[in-house]
Amino acid sequence: MNVLLIMPYHCDLIHSVSLPLGIISIASYLEKFGVNVKICDFSIKRISLKQVYESFRPDIVGLSFPSMKAIDGILKISSFFRKKDIPIVWGGQFCDVAGSQHFFDTGLVDIISYCEGEATWLDLVRTLENGGDLADVNGIAYLKDGKMQVTPPRVFMDPAELPRLNFDYVDVPVYFQYLYGCSKLVYVYLSKGCPSHCTFCMNTMCHRNTRRRRPLSVFVDELTELVTKYGADGFYFADELAFLNDTELYEVCDAFRAAGLGFHWGFQTRIGTLSDEAIAYAAASGCHWIDFGVESGNRELLGKVAKGIPFDRIESTFHACKEAGIISIANFIVGFPGETTAQLQDSVNLAKRLESTQNSFLKYVFVPKTPGGREVERTFSDYPKFRNIKDYKQMDFFRNKHGLSQIPQKDIDVIQSYFMMAAIFRKDYSDNRSYDLLFKFISTVVTRVTKMSFMCAVKALGEISGNFTRFFFDVALHPGILKKYGLK
Repeated sequence: MNVLLIMPYHCDLIHSVSLPLGIISIASYLEKFGVNVKICDFSIKRISLKQVYESFRPDIVGLSFPSMKAIDGILKISSFFRKKDIPIVWGGQFCDVAGSQHFFDTGLVDIISYCEGEATWLDLVRTLENGGDLADVNGIAYLKDGKMQVTPPRVFMDPAELPRLNFDYVDVPVYFQYLYGCSKLVYVYLSKGCPSHCTFCMNTMCHRNTRRRRPLSVFVDELTELVTKYGADGFYFADELAFLNDTELYEVCDAFRAAGLGFHWGFQTRIGTLSDEAIAYAAASGCHWIDFGVESGNRELLGKVAKGIPFDRIESTFHACKEAGIISIANFIVGFPGETTAQLQDSVNLAKRLESTQNSFLKYVFVPKTPGGREVERTFSDYPKFRNIKDYKQMDFFRNKHGLSQIPQKDIDVIQSYFMMAAIFRKDYSDNRSYDLLFKFISTVVTRVTKMSFMCAVKALGEISGNFTRFFFDVALHPGILKKYGLK
């Protein structure tokens, strides 16, 4: 059976395109069992659907649905294959958080794959190949006699059962990006999931609050290949939680030192998982940046969203990063349901005190099916409902205008814009280049717009220009709000 896995184009110029690790993992797993697989990534290359179809003749087509930015792309591609009478499967993170019935209402999908996809896809391929019953495939939704059927969740695999990622499925160098001194950085992953229970996080659906780590030897082999075969010079861990504790970090650092490849790397983790000594050890092993989710400077609010981090460790953690020479990113969320102006002031005050390299304030986005999302549905009966697939486009960290907090919406806009502009125009992220983030943003836009279809490029450029015009004027025209929060 020929399986075609597709990453659709998505009209998003802010975020660099990264290696499609999820579908590469699925393809590598299917290949292990003799299934013929092809990957097409429309987010980095203009591809003729007709040519793909005629050259490969797929028996089943799978489309990754990473975010709301991919809605237009996934609908267009699915429309093409719907005319070919081929089973169409959607999967990926967005399928876990959105309403499956809304997907089926499009008439463009036959099966939804939930959560982890490798074993589900093998089971699905074998079932379709042998004319079996979809009811026997765990982890999917499908239509039967016009009604949606949902099978039981699949038990998570032991990551040791997964083969090494086969990067030959994609053209690795086209995914290289610039970041914090690296010019050929790619995203990789060592673990899946996170054991924490933050109420706003999609981890609740995607990984059911579990974390599983792949064999370190396999991971290092993959990095070795990416360096020696393709020339990668930097790696960003895509893990939701890179390290549970110091011991895990020491193991990775020692493995990197033993490999002697000389690359730089960075990751995201939680406050409290690593000691100051571990942070210094990471720096000595080539770690150049660490991304932390702080979310709020108010203890009560952090408790309400079940963040579960030791509040008293926040400032000392960023001090340890500065002492070690590591770029540190503090991520805040503004506009939580019920959040007050005083609580936002606590976040701003904390951001000002932190010895962080970069502070990011993103707007709270209501995500269906999360504990926080369910609470919003119970508490805010007048909040806009998701009636069809295109309604999900309102889930945007930059443009969300549906306030749930007690903070004036313009205050939220100005705070976000202030910290966004400060990050983009900061000069001294690394010794290799001035204005690292500005350069990264410009290079991302140039790369992406040349790969998009004309209409998608026009739409994306319009959106990004609108956002950055808003960022500039929010800061320039509202000195009173900045003064209110001590930012002027």
